[in-house]
Amino acid sequence: MIELFQILLFFSIFTFILIVPINLFQSQSFLKNFNVLEKSCFNLTINLNLLLVLSFLDYPVKLLQPILLSIFIIIFFYNYHKNLFFFKKFLKSIFPLFLIFFVLSVNISTELFLGWDAKFFYYVKSLFFFEEKTIYDLNKFSQNIWHPYFGSYLWGFFWSISPTEIEYFGRLFYLFLFCYSFFLISQFEIDDKINNLIFFILIILFYEYKFFSGLQEILIFSLLVLISKFFYKSTLSHDRINLIMILLLSNLFLWIKSEGIVYYLISILMIGLIKKFTYKEKFSFFLISIILYFLKVFIYDIANFNLNSQSTFYNLDYLVSLDFQTIIFKIKNIFLWLGYYTLANIFYPIFILIILSEKFFLKKRELNFEFDKLLYLYIVSIAVFIFLAYILRDMEIIKSIRTTMDRLVMTASGFLVYPCIMKVMHFLKYKKIYK
Repeated sequence: MIELFQILLFFSIFTFILIVPINLFQSQSFLKNFNVLEKSCFNLTINLNLLLVLSFLDYPVKLLQPILLSIFIIIFFYNYHKNLFFFKKFLKSIFPLFLIFFVLSVNISTELFLGWDAKFFYYVKSLFFFEEKTIYDLNKFSQNIWHPYFGSYLWGFFWSISPTEIEYFGRLFYLFLFCYSFFLISQFEIDDKINNLIFFILIILFYEYKFFSGLQEILIFSLLVLISKFFYKSTLSHDRINLIMILLLSNLFLWIKSEGIVYYLISILMIGLIKKFTYKEKFSFFLISIILYFLKVFIYDIANFNLNSQSTFYNLDYLVSLDFQTIIFKIKNIFLWLGYYTLANIFYPIFILIILSEKFFLKKRELNFEFDKLLYLYIVSIAVFIFLAYILRDMEIIKSIRTTMDRLVMTASGFLVYPCIMKVMHFLKYKKIYK
């Protein structure tokens, strides 16, 4: 019973991240094209980047938490003391989100085993933060070199809030972000029943406990789900807030997984293809992206982290020793296993079927060619990344593929979820979403 109450408590805490600092019901000129739920995503993005910045400080999470909570409560009452009716309406609208979160939280509480990487890397790092240490203590953990730390920081940050100090409560934020990302993209403003049905179907299709066993891929996956919507919105109208959202969400990739740099670079490439943004805006995005990357280099330097975490698997000696026969053997296995894992992930076959259906059954004027170009660029970039990652990796190819490729394919599929739903809805003649 106590744990069930804590799940309710944590959902309330996570909801706070959605409702401050921006008032969801007040008109803001820079968010004029955002609905209430999209404004909540803006708050979520701001708060995640705020937590990232706080993680740079040499202060333990338990010192920062009461300060943050006090500030959030003050902002909440300032924003919503005159909007209680709308706030209650918002809470009612996200009840399906709460319901799924609650049910899946109970499932997570009955499993509790950690994934291999989580057990030996991410959990240990989260334990550092739980025990009131900071990123400047992580260099004492010899295995810290392998992975960025922000996912573990979130794990430790929310774990330490738990009154019972039970570890899995820290991981519930991973679940919340996952559920919220699906909930956001399932809202097509047609009918709440249809929206909720889409949301439930997405959860049923994708949820597996192993994704929430402390592995960081689910964080990247969820961020890709969110960012795909703002890329789509960017192809429809010239609104700089979409560019800001893409930049802030992309920034988080760098701090969660080593391969986050790949999604970061792909985001930069895709921005270059969007016609709605001017060359000046694209250049500014590129310049700020470079600055954000070098911020990571700077933080890693002062925290005494190893920026090149994969030097064991990617080194010049191995690259020089690669021969043509080995490369062909690797390509053959990569192709076969990539095909298998791609077909095993429901979003890839659906995406392929939708693209073929559009080509033969929809008129050209009904298609968003600019967004489709972004999707093709994304898929090609991911394919190139996967092939290069395994060809150049100094590790037996089958073992390398069997231990990591399924997670790579799963993570990358996050960007395709929203396009799949949107295109299916459009194909079913719900054309309101294209207005």
